[in-house]
Amino acid sequence: MRNKVSLTLVALVASLAAGRVQAYETLQGPTETRYWDQSRAYNGYTLFGARRTSYLVDMEGRVVRTWPVGTNPRLLDNGNLLDASTDDPSHGDGFVELDWNGNTVWEYYESRDDYEPHHDFVRIFNTNLNAYTTLYIANKTVTHEQAIAAGCDPANGPYDGAQMDAIVEVDMSSNVVWEWWFFDHVVQDIDPAKSNYVAAVSNAPGRIDLNLPGRPVKRDWLHCN
Repeated sequence: MRNKVSLTLVALVASLAAGRVQAYETLQGPTETRYWDQSRAYNGYTLFGARRTSYLVDMEGRVVRTWPVGTNPRLLDNGNLLDASTDDPSHGDGFVELDWNGNTVWEYYESRDDYEPHHDFVRIFNTNLNAYTTLYIANKTVTHEQAIAAGCDPANGPYDGAQMDAIVEVDMSSNVVWEWWFFDHVVQDIDPAKSNYVAAVSNAPGRIDLNLPGRPVKRDWLHCN
């Protein structure tokens, strides 16, 4: 009887130990690392976002730090994390910067109704302003009237809900300091009376044809990433 009890206790202890190991692996230990050649790998850290959480992991797969955002995280030179404020990269409303401990130190929200931030952004040091700024892509609304006035073919309309990407730059006080819009750099060969008319769009390098065959101006027309 004693032997049976001893064997049962040994099995229980082994089971508990295995559980502790599994818990360690889950919470502290290596996660998904399967192989690491220290002499050949580019050693450092890996940053990625998943399900509204950003993870910084070392070469052994150990989680070094997490942040409560996780769309398209970027580590900044100051050690902070910059990411979109929502978890949908194709449709956002702004950006948030968190310090190492997850505290919000900067945030910006696009409050203009005709702008829709999406996909990509970057923090830069603007030498003209001698200050840091944030650049981001946003779909900007093009009204039907604007489209027709610019030379969109009326036969492909109406153009209600059309958009064309812009690049927006904001400073650390959330002021828009610069903007570049594709709509300001278009040409067309439909209406000679308009100033952006060209006889052949192929002779207008650096410009976009408003009437691309099979691709009329519409919502998310260019889809920059």
